[in-house]
Amino acid sequence: MRRLPDGGLVGGNAVTGGQRLTWVDTAKGLAIILVVIGHAWRGAQDAGLMAASPPGLFAAVDTRIYAFHMPLFFLLSGLFLVSAVTRLSVAEFVGSRVLRLFYPLVLWTYIFAVTKVLAGNLANTPLALGEVFASPIPGRWQFWFLWALFVLQIGVLVLRPALRAEQWRRPAIWGLLLLGVVLQTLPLSSEVQVWTSNATRYLPYLALGMVLAEFHAAPVRIARGYGLILVAVFAVVLAAVPDLARFGVPSLVSASILVLSSAGIAVWMAERQTALAARLADLGRYSMIIFLSHTIFSAAMREGLIALGFGNLVVHMVLSTSVGLVLPIGLQRLFERFASPRLIGV
Repeated sequence: MRRLPDGGLVGGNAVTGGQRLTWVDTAKGLAIILVVIGHAWRGAQDAGLMAASPPGLFAAVDTRIYAFHMPLFFLLSGLFLVSAVTRLSVAEFVGSRVLRLFYPLVLWTYIFAVTKVLAGNLANTPLALGEVFASPIPGRWQFWFLWALFVLQIGVLVLRPALRAEQWRRPAIWGLLLLGVVLQTLPLSSEVQVWTSNATRYLPYLALGMVLAEFHAAPVRIARGYGLILVAVFAVVLAAVPDLARFGVPSLVSASILVLSSAGIAVWMAERQTALAARLADLGRYSMIIFLSHTIFSAAMREGLIALGFGNLVVHMVLSTSVGLVLPIGLQRLFERFASPRLIGV
């Protein structure tokens, strides 16, 4: 059985057998674009730029973006987790998670806090100087993701003995998936949710990625042959997300369908070697630095446009999203040329 090594924003390099898993990079590219758009969209709303927009537009877009894009990152992380946990010693695994998740979390929480203080009243939510050095744990702002992922990945170490035993690995993974589903039904205390950055909410997607990794060849083969069907499923379910919620369909169900179909679409696009897949894969390889720094650049663009008198929502979204994707890549390349990108957590 072929197992996947760990990878990128979701844990390391998406590489297997000496070659990058292009479809994983493509999926990460799709997800990171949605992250940037989602934050730009909410920033525009908070800045009052949607006053003239049709009623319900903000919620219609926001609900659909946040229905699945972060669960997709957790699923992609799960693809590489079993390999990392079983291949590395406990000390090596914990050290790698500290370097790849905890260090960027701490560093960029403080960088982001300082930029908010420097922005003063220009920030949508100004930050007092005394709040700069508040603990980065649990995750603040968008960095909740890194803390939740860190908590889940360290927690999986409990299963390490079972994951290393061939006869117990799959039962352990399926058991973890079942635990994740059950936890969705339990009234967990607010303290647990706060201090884990709601990690239990995303455990099913992490475990689902671990399951897919065990049957890697079959899901990829299916996705290759049914790409158009996956596109149709994704489009229908995404359009129906608010109605599904009103009819009592759990978000876990709709999100799982969206996550699996979007991952399958990424496989299909990557196998067809489309130009769009190549561009998405390029962004996916820079997903960590984009995630860490995009809000700084997007917010600066938004406030600059407001200062210059530009209030058009389309202009704001296009430019804020563009700089949120492009400038972080430039920042990483700068560190690759003159220093080490590890200094900035990538």
